[in-house]
Amino acid sequence: MSKGRKKTNSRVRKIAADVIIICLLGIIAVCGYNLYTIFRDYKADQNSYTRIQESAVAEEFDGNVDFDALKAINPDVIAWLYLKDTKINYPVVKAPDNSKYLSTLFDGSAGGAGTLFTDCYTENPFGQFSTIVYGHHMKDKSMFCSLDYFRDSSFTDEHPQFELVTPEGEYHLEVWAYVNVPSDSKLYTVNVSGNDREPYLNMIRENADYLTDVSVGVDDNIVLLSTCGYEYENARHVVVCKMVPRD
Repeated sequence: MSKGRKKTNSRVRKIAADVIIICLLGIIAVCGYNLYTIFRDYKADQNSYTRIQESAVAEEFDGNVDFDALKAINPDVIAWLYLKDTKINYPVVKAPDNSKYLSTLFDGSAGGAGTLFTDCYTENPFGQFSTIVYGHHMKDKSMFCSLDYFRDSSFTDEHPQFELVTPEGEYHLEVWAYVNVPSDSKLYTVNVSGNDREPYLNMIRENADYLTDVSVGVDDNIVLLSTCGYEYENARHVVVCKMVPRD
């Protein structure tokens, strides 16, 4: 091979290598920017909820919630939900539909974390046999990501109850069952009628990964806390709790 051809091939290889390096640097830059925007948005959403927490509850949750302050921010508020040792320390809302709060924060601003909300078709949230509360499964462990922990019954042993506060009263939510179901499960039936309550409870018993020693019957009020799962397409993680008035 002539020296001229060798030099040409060498230049081609160098140009190709430079192009590859530039492309890789471009990919790294785009990925870095995407990660930056994701974490920036997570931080903005979390800052919003930190401000709301500071305006409505004590730094160490004690069951006292300033609903007047919350309603001044958002009149859709109906409750506050708390679980120790996790990020679950949030207001709960009810909206005219089940889509608004998927991407709207409690203060009305847009945000991927959304807001915890009850099914819009619930006639009397927390005052009837069953109430479903939805929340996102966020990668920064916020919102309802902590429901994942209940897959391990030992976590339930250490965290046997949530705390729920409404304008009408304060309640323990005693964990009864952990269930992994598809999004179209009949578990998401709203406003379960009297005759359907026992079959509904049996459905939970039959589908539960495990049950605790909490006793649940047709005359009790239960709360289903639901978030997305990723074991299969449209999986849902649901923690089923019994409402018990706090002393």
